[in-house]
Amino acid sequence: MSTDGTGSEALDRAPRRAKLGRNAVRNYILENPAVVLDDAEVSAKLVELAGQRYGNNVVSLQTAVMARMRERLRAVEIEREEMLDAAEANLVSMNQVNDAILHMLEAPSFQDFIHIVGSQFGELLVVDSVRLCVETPPAKDAERAGDIGTLCPIAPGSVNAFFHGAPWGVSLRAVEEPTRALHTDGDIESEALVRLDFGPGSQPGILLFGARDSDRFHEEQGGDLLVFLGGAVSRVMRHWLDEPEIV
Repeated sequence: MSTDGTGSEALDRAPRRAKLGRNAVRNYILENPAVVLDDAEVSAKLVELAGQRYGNNVVSLQTAVMARMRERLRAVEIEREEMLDAAEANLVSMNQVNDAILHMLEAPSFQDFIHIVGSQFGELLVVDSVRLCVETPPAKDAERAGDIGTLCPIAPGSVNAFFHGAPWGVSLRAVEEPTRALHTDGDIESEALVRLDFGPGSQPGILLFGARDSDRFHEEQGGDLLVFLGGAVSRVMRHWLDEPEIV
């Protein structure tokens, strides 16, 4: 056996709990080269040892290691770019929601509040359809149905049905048939449902957003900002519902 202390012979002298033959190590590395190439310390040591033994003939191993390191660096750069893009998109969304809330708070009357939700929310949030739907007993449908287009009465129990019985505060998804007819645009492909709670003794509602872009709303998105917007709309709506001329 060679005593130069390099190469695979060193494996035979290294202390170990179980005997591991050179062929087993060689076969494992051949079957799993990433184990070596993905480990910077191991790769550097192999390049160093190979350079001592073979001189300039080690170029191919160095090339493989450098190529793998470049791949890993590029993956890190892509991940960083995606994180920055996500952070920027989140900031834009936050500003959009904040602007929508500020406009809503400026409403001097209930009618102006509904008008702002219907006309300005769509522009501020970049959506194609906005509806404020409130569960309303059938006897009151005729009183409220035709006055304000944005305010849409829905049957009792609809909110729970739209959310499929789940207690979610928001649902981001492809448009579904039960809600398709509620949108103000016939070409809606994706939608966001935001649950509204007007307090004890009041029927619930939803803030319904629609987009022609099928990727505008989907289940992998975060809905925290829309939940916050829904909370603000619920409180403002509750204030106006408490006014004598609205009740």
